[in-house]
Amino acid sequence: MKIIDPLGDGVSSLSLLRTAGSDLDIVNAARVSFGGMSDTFGTRDEKLIHYLLSHQHTSPFEHTHMVFHVKLPIYIARQWVRHRIGVSYNEVSGRYTQVPLEFYIPQQWRVQDKVNRQGSVRADIPEGQECFDSYKKLLEAAGKTYDNLLQAGVAKELARGVLPLCTYTQFIFTCNLVSLFHFVKLRYDHHAQWEIQQYAKGMLELSYAYFPISINAWCEIQGLSIPSLQTVQPASESRCSAS
Repeated sequence: MKIIDPLGDGVSSLSLLRTAGSDLDIVNAARVSFGGMSDTFGTRDEKLIHYLLSHQHTSPFEHTHMVFHVKLPIYIARQWVRHRIGVSYNEVSGRYTQVPLEFYIPQQWRVQDKVNRQGSVRADIPEGQECFDSYKKLLEAAGKTYDNLLQAGVAKELARGVLPLCTYTQFIFTCNLVSLFHFVKLRYDHHAQWEIQQYAKGMLELSYAYFPISINAWCEIQGLSIPSLQTVQPASESRCSAS
């Protein structure tokens, strides 16, 4: 199973646990309206997928299934769970388990974008190192306080209150191609936060091996170029596959 480190810090992770469906299943779902089914995928089917996506006939793409394991900072998870249609979540509980003291530390500071007010841009700031030192010092204090509270007998559900938003959490995320495309369209956009962009790109890369024709067609229609997709080896054609 391939595991991606979207944020490049050795802590974040993204993996595709299993899939169901294929490009062939999508065209068969579309053609069942006319009583037609096929056992092989050809050029005619590729054209049909492009037609379906171009005209937003998306129900055949809902007959796909992808289950991801995602490890990410809490504040990115809170953006992620805004996506609710055609998806399911199960997140690790800080009430039942002791939270690992793993924190996201940006590799470089960004400043507020003066044009895109909700966005940010990378920049060197004079007090950059001082800011990193303060950031790490606060994380160390939060982690130590959390441990001390637990050792004093405080319940996990209360002790976790001292942990910052950059603490890592993890969840299982299930979606289909329609909900994945919607997620990527919004979260790989340049207006989105850089961190969640990396997860959106990673999910598309991991899914590409199982739905190469559909993802290529969608990217072409959206005018989206992700060069790394071209290095992904498609999985063998099957009705149900596991990563």
